[in-house]
Amino acid sequence: MAEAVAGAVASGSSALAYRSLIQLADDLAAVDPDGLAVLTEMEPLSVGGRWDDAIAGIVELRLREAGVPVPGWVAARVGDPGKPWAPDHAVVLPLPEPDSVPEPLRRRGIYIEAGEFESV
Repeated sequence: MAEAVAGAVASGSSALAYRSLIQLADDLAAVDPDGLAVLTEMEPLSVGGRWDDAIAGIVELRLREAGVPVPGWVAARVGDPGKPWAPDHAVVLPLPEPDSVPEPLRRRGIYIEAGEFESV
């Protein structure tokens, strides 16, 4: 599930890692609730750093949208809300306004605007 993010981070491409993170969100949104529960039951291998917090936040976001219970590994990944972080996606931008960030991400200190998770 998070393998593409991990591969991009390992290769040093934060832009590709960010794109892979958004693709993960899109892929999870396309799965029915039962499939989503199965796909997210087991914790993925660690990507490292705040990327793991971002993955947990996205998984929680999609699970809550689908009305699926959040597994323990997601709840345990609390992040660091006191140190806001946004994935470097090739352009240095100011952090998004907190109100524009989905709560499961914001609570972990991950600042990605909700609009990034809306497929066109």
